[in-house]
Amino acid sequence: MLPEQLQRIIGYFLEEATEHLQILEEGLQSLQNTVPAPQRIHHLIRASHSIKGGAAMLGFSSIQRIAHRLEHYLKQLRECPIAVDSRLQSLLIEVFDILAALVYKVSKGFGLNHEEANQLLSLAEPVFDELDAYLRVLIPTRLTVRATTDEHIHVFSGYCTSLAEYSSAIVSRVGLLGGTITRHEHEGLGIRLCIDIYLPPYTRIENIRQAVELSGAIIGTVQTQRDFSLLATGDYPVYQSAIEPPAICTGCRYYYGRRDGGYLLNCTIHPRGPETEDCRDRELE
Repeated sequence: MLPEQLQRIIGYFLEEATEHLQILEEGLQSLQNTVPAPQRIHHLIRASHSIKGGAAMLGFSSIQRIAHRLEHYLKQLRECPIAVDSRLQSLLIEVFDILAALVYKVSKGFGLNHEEANQLLSLAEPVFDELDAYLRVLIPTRLTVRATTDEHIHVFSGYCTSLAEYSSAIVSRVGLLGGTITRHEHEGLGIRLCIDIYLPPYTRIENIRQAVELSGAIIGTVQTQRDFSLLATGDYPVYQSAIEPPAICTGCRYYYGRRDGGYLLNCTIHPRGPETEDCRDRELE
């Protein structure tokens, strides 16, 4: 590529990046109002994603890395909206300031000095570490445990505060009940944990719930499904449901209509359907 062409492309990148940085700055300065509003947080995610893509195309790996991490944190806030405090806001603004500084350096020389970029990246790493640790404290892991016997399927929905400790404890307690874990998956940036358990016949729901809660979970809802038929092998039941999805849930990846392991999935966020027609957790496939 000729130098004139490259400079012209970098100019386009800077023009767009400046607009995206303005969107990010305004959103982060009023983060308390941004996080509860799905459209606002989406605009911030899209802005950081656009900067990341443009930087990747031009080989500005430092800008790409910072924009990617900022996008990651914003997606976490979208997945699990929380009350924003001054510490969280300050840390995210620090990430933004480093990103803006890198873009500014590109604008001054239509390029990025490798040494200067590394210096700014070294400033970002401890901020990333602090943000990761703080978000683990602020954001509980959403939990769905689906316990199957030959007679029933019990679905426990709630949350746990320590993903690693819970993952280890539930294996032990299910083993004490004579059961096995057939699925153990992290979803949604690691803030959702889905566990399927197969248990001996006639295992009491009280014993299952005790195992789930004593492993470190807070259970909000429990659903029991009785109307199902066994697979031909007799080894794993098929979840059957006549429940129709609310209109607002059509197409939402959290709700009904998608099957997994023979089960028709139910929403883990709003098991009985959203309370209003404007569901802020709704996310299309």
